[in-house]
Amino acid sequence: MTDWPRLVSAVPIGEYRLRLSYSDGFVGEVDFADTVAKGGIFAFMKDPDRFKTVQIAHNGSALLWVDDAGDDIDFCADAQRMRAEAHAVKHMAAE
Repeated sequence: MTDWPRLVSAVPIGEYRLRLSYSDGFVGEVDFADTVAKGGIFAFMKDPDRFKTVQIAHNGSALLWVDDAGDDIDFCADAQRMRAEAHAVKHMAAE
């Protein structure tokens, strides 16, 4: 049985965007602008310096930010990979 690829790095590359790298060599980008715009539990992420505090958590299976109350806000790394793959396909189709 093969393990699922794990997230190995998350680098902020612009306003609310991250470049994600996975253990199988895949590298892609995700944009969190729509998430941040929702406000609510994501409001603290509007501050660009806070957005840059992203961490890799749960042995590479999640992206994580810690909010002002000290609570973890996490996002599934597999779901983010699917978003990054969809972004890559749209980008290639536009060329």
